[in-house]
Amino acid sequence: MNKGNNIVLGILFMTFAMLCLSVNDVLVKGLSKAYPIWEVIFFRALSGVIISVVLIIFFGWKTLKTEKPLGHLTRAFSAVACVVFYFFGLKYLMLSENVAIVHSAPILATLLAVPFLGEKLGLHRMAAVALGFVGVLVIVKPGSDLFKLESLFPLAAAFFMAISYLATRFLMSTESSVSIIFNYSVALLITSLLFFPNDFVIPSLYKLIPLMALGVMGSLGHYFMSQAAKSAEVVVITPFEYTSFIFLGVMGYFFYNEVPDTSVFLGMLLIVLSGIYIVYREQQKNKNIVSQTILKNTR
Repeated sequence: MNKGNNIVLGILFMTFAMLCLSVNDVLVKGLSKAYPIWEVIFFRALSGVIISVVLIIFFGWKTLKTEKPLGHLTRAFSAVACVVFYFFGLKYLMLSENVAIVHSAPILATLLAVPFLGEKLGLHRMAAVALGFVGVLVIVKPGSDLFKLESLFPLAAAFFMAISYLATRFLMSTESSVSIIFNYSVALLITSLLFFPNDFVIPSLYKLIPLMALGVMGSLGHYFMSQAAKSAEVVVITPFEYTSFIFLGVMGYFFYNEVPDTSVFLGMLLIVLSGIYIVYREQQKNKNIVSQTILKNTR
């Protein structure tokens, strides 16, 4: 297969990944209206563990061997915190609004990489970070009458996603993707059991399908992301990660009558420009960053 075909394939894989994750978000929002949010999280975790076990059986139990148990612990529970806050954001905010704020995670990761990974923050990346934060402020509107306290959910999710992103970078040099996904899924399941709701609703077999589909759609999203990263350079496929804005905007309108205001669109644009430029600068600095993209999204 020639390079041009690989690029097209990488773009298609990334677009399919965002479609799967967008469907996952739509399911979470709908299910959170019928079930307690911790019950939704429980079924997301349960289906994720089942899929992880299947992967372990397929690839072998040796994939769980680790040289960095503390790194796994950090990655697992930061990812858990990200998912919990993200799901609460989906419950209370518009789909497009929630996902736009969470996409500030790479911006936060760029800042956190300075104290935790010893990276330098040059003038270009500082400008990109500033632009991204302006985008977040435009959407969140702090200090105004339009500010929503629920906007703190995706902001917290973005913070923990950034930590998870850095932990993944630390792990991927020696650890398998299967072990990272398995540890995260188990941690999420344990957390959901600790907060198991008293008003748990026992779903019928028919209603169990969308609940268990959460893990399926999330796993498919991660699979397509990994295939995208293997098919084309990160700098090529990353802009198509933002197709989730389009998917969720359309789905939010048709399923939940959501119409984002101008500030959300403007904030989205600034965050997209910031994120793409940060990835471009990272690509210039380090050509081998495929593994950083594969597991950074914890939805």
